[in-house]
Amino acid sequence: MKETPFLHERQVAVAAARRAGAYLRANQHQAAIAQIKSGPHDYATAQDLGAEKLILDAIRERFPDDAILSEESYAQQSGGERLWVVDPLDGTRNYANGLPHFAVSIAFCYRAQAVVGVVYVPCEGDELFCAERDGGAFLNERPLQMASPSKSLSASLVATGFAYYQGAALGPHVATLETVMNVATDVLRLGSAATDISYVAAGRLGAYYESGLKPWDVAAAALIVQEAGGIVCETSGQALDLFARNGATFSLNVLAAKNADIQRQLINLLATRYTI
Repeated sequence: MKETPFLHERQVAVAAARRAGAYLRANQHQAAIAQIKSGPHDYATAQDLGAEKLILDAIRERFPDDAILSEESYAQQSGGERLWVVDPLDGTRNYANGLPHFAVSIAFCYRAQAVVGVVYVPCEGDELFCAERDGGAFLNERPLQMASPSKSLSASLVATGFAYYQGAALGPHVATLETVMNVATDVLRLGSAATDISYVAAGRLGAYYESGLKPWDVAAAALIVQEAGGIVCETSGQALDLFARNGATFSLNVLAAKNADIQRQLINLLATRYTI
């Protein structure tokens, strides 16, 4: 790898993501629920926890004093300006049901800003997305650069996500979905925010939007989109603050777009419907 300010952090993130992804791929056939979180439809598998241990061990071995924010354990220790943000398995529901659309997501943040992002998708093409701030974005070591900058929302596939647990207030989500579907080519709900946002960076999707995301869902993929020439912001159009809190919890309303035209069109649509 070319020498860069955060080369060593990037090397650790890439190696850890690949190792965790290989573990997940090899063990998907025996996925089993190991931990219930907020409710019966919000859970972690034994493989979530196993992949997380592999990643955290790799980080702590090389950077023992760094802080870590991870989805499954919320592990955190004093680290001052240096923070790792980890989702060992983004797309747990897909994974537990034998579907290939899931990813490992690792970001390294310096002074509350993501400077390294790695998203590894082990079962859909064995694809590793990687970015370093001001150093570009890459897919399997090939540079990523947004193509067709003038492509409009009407000619774009859009992906989204929303709560899937029973009893969720789906009305606003469904109304928003209808509004966007009437303009975009189609709207997909694929089940892995990190993967979907990375697909925006690759030009496969024109945009992605979702409310209620956490830093570990978006930290790595957002940097990858930005370094590929795309845009990431709040659904309102405001700058995205990864560590903004809604009360006691993180809650991010995220929009990633291939270009400014799509961003503007989608912000206007969401403003008429998006009330979550």
